[in-house]
Amino acid sequence: ESVLSFRQVWFQYPDGKVVLRDVSFEMERGKAYALVGPTGGGKTTTANLMARLYDPTQGTVLLHGRDIRSYTPAERAQKIGFILQDPFLFSGTVRDNIVYGNELYSSYSSQQLAQALEEANLATLISRFSEGLDTVVTTSGNSISLGQKQLIAFMRAALRRPELLILDEATANIDTVTEELLQEILNKLPAETTRVIIAHRLNTIDNVDQIFFVNSGEITLAGSMEHAVDLLLHEKRAS
Repeated sequence: ESVLSFRQVWFQYPDGKVVLRDVSFEMERGKAYALVGPTGGGKTTTANLMARLYDPTQGTVLLHGRDIRSYTPAERAQKIGFILQDPFLFSGTVRDNIVYGNELYSSYSSQQLAQALEEANLATLISRFSEGLDTVVTTSGNSISLGQKQLIAFMRAALRRPELLILDEATANIDTVTEELLQEILNKLPAETTRVIIAHRLNTIDNVDQIFFVNSGEITLAGSMEHAVDLLLHEKRAS
């Protein structure tokens, strides 16, 4: 069953730079995908189109066979989780940030929320914060590390049980222990969750079903990890 598909998608920035040219592909329910390719090749732009942070210049992005533009922002937020490299947080506590925009959990006590996190296999992440759910977060973000910010964004997204979870290499700036934790939890997501990992480092994509190579306006199936490495090395030599 196709969860997300691109149909002849073009994307061009206002300054005239074409990032994607006539791209078409399908992503199936419950599978894990990686987007790899050189910096500036279009990986993040592709993810932004998947989450409808951008609209294509031409062509269509379909979510469950429906034009993604036909969903309300609330419906989209329920179906798609997106974790950016530097997530946006609010002043308050870890708890406030996890339940933000999630009606189901907003009235939960800390104890009920801890229970929900436990059921979603996310409880281990809370121990990474000195005061647990009550740890204070400031908007400047200086009160916690970037790795912790990403853990909060991860919990916020995963608790919604999204059908599609996109990580823009959420592990780019975090310590190995936290990275392993996230990897473990990614593997425990509900079987029907489709995962898309934008990989800047190839060691983070050991167990994906398909690798897409994004470069020079095109998205091609890389097939195996070895093939992806070859393509990247070839790219580096060419530049």
